[in-house]
Amino acid sequence: MHPYAWLVTGLLLVSTAGPFIKLARMDAFALVFLRLACAGPLFLAWAAAAGRPLALPREHRNRVLLGGVLLASHFLLWVKAFDLTSFASNLLLLIAQPVMAALIGSRIGERPGRETWVALAVALAGLALIAKGDVELGGRALLGDLLSVLGGGAICLFYAVSRHARVALPIQTFMGWTLLTAAAAALPVALLAGSEFGPIREPLSLMGWTPTPWLWLGGLVLVTTMGGHGSMNAAARGVRLFVVNMAIVLEPPLAVLLGVAFLGETVTATQVVGGAVLAAAVWIALLPEWRSARGPAAPPGIRGE
Repeated sequence: MHPYAWLVTGLLLVSTAGPFIKLARMDAFALVFLRLACAGPLFLAWAAAAGRPLALPREHRNRVLLGGVLLASHFLLWVKAFDLTSFASNLLLLIAQPVMAALIGSRIGERPGRETWVALAVALAGLALIAKGDVELGGRALLGDLLSVLGGGAICLFYAVSRHARVALPIQTFMGWTLLTAAAAALPVALLAGSEFGPIREPLSLMGWTPTPWLWLGGLVLVTTMGGHGSMNAAARGVRLFVVNMAIVLEPPLAVLLGVAFLGETVTATQVVGGAVLAAAVWIALLPEWRSARGPAAPPGIRGE
C-alpha cells in the first residue's frame, strides 16, 4: 500500500488502544508486558509464514534493541501517566510529541518548514478546546504530565533511532524483534512494581481472570499492536518522522468517538469542534508531503538524509 494508506490505517487501528485497555481491566504494567510478549512472536510467525528472513542482521541489531527499549518506555510511561493525571491533561500534552518529532527530525535531516509550525499551533488550539475546563494541576498531576511528555519523547526517539532498520528489514521481522525486546525491557518494571501475573503463575485457574479480559487483550494485541503499530511503522518507511507523530494527535478524538459508540461515553460540542481543528492541523502538516509527492519520488523511508 501507499505510505499514506498505511498511515490512515494505522491511525484508525491504534486509536482502539484506550477502549481495549479500559475493557480489559487488567493490571496496567502486566497488560503492557503481556501485550508486547504476545505480539512479538506473532509478528515473527507472520514473517516465517510469508517466507521473510527471521534473522536480525548485526548491522541493525543495536538499533532494533535500543528501539525496543524506547518503545517499552513509551508504553510504560503512557500507562502510568493515566494513573496520575487526567485524560484531558494527557490530551493537551500530546502536542509535545510532534514538537519533539520536529526537533528530532531537524537533527536527522528533516527540515521543519512553515507548515510544520503552523500545524503545531493549530493542533495546540484543537487540543486546548478538547481539554477545556478539565486541566487540573497539582503535585500528582504534574508528575503524570511529566511522564506523559517523557512517553511522547520515547516514541519519537524510537522512530528516529530505528529508521534505518525499519527500511532495511521486512516489517514483520522488524516489529517482531522490536516488540520482543520491548517485552523483555517491560518485564522487570512490571515485576518491581508488584504487577499481578496470575495467568502466568497459575495458567489453569487464571487467578480469577475470566476469559473476558483475555478477549480484550487479544484485541489489543491483534488490532492495536499488530494492525495499528505495524501499519504506523510501515508508514514510517515512506513519510517523515514529523508527519507520523503529527498524525497521532488525532488518536485521542478517535478514541473518544469509539468510547461514545461502544462504551457509552459522552462527547460535547466543544470536543467535536476540537477534533475538527485537529484534523485541520494534520491536513496542514501533510501539505508539504502532498506537494513533494507530485515531484520526483524520493528514496523510500529516509527523506532528506
